[in-house]
Amino acid sequence: MEERIEGLKIAYVGNNLLNLGFKIAGVTESHTVTEVSQTESIMKELMSRADVGVIIMTSAARRMVKDRRLSDSISTSLMPLIVEVPELNEPLAEEETLRNLILRAIGIDITKTIR
Repeated sequence: MEERIEGLKIAYVGNNLLNLGFKIAGVTESHTVTEVSQTESIMKELMSRADVGVIIMTSAARRMVKDRRLSDSISTSLMPLIVEVPELNEPLAEEETLRNLILRAIGIDITKTIR
């Protein structure tokens, strides 16, 4: 199982500004989306691929998904894991730090060390 996880890609779906930031951070595949049909098509394609392990999706891109079946699949998908991140100008509640977003999405506190 570990070998399979190592070779999986991280994909980004969202706006152009965050696209650049995630590329710098090492995301191997990114998609800038502006329309409902484009967003839904890309998400269906990414979710069906065996080489994609994590999809980082902006909240605006997530709101573009109107297809109920696809929306349900995004909400419950474990493989690939889909992590929704806020837009740059979107107000965050104080508790919505990246650490908490990851904790909520995958159940792992990234600030704790394993001993």
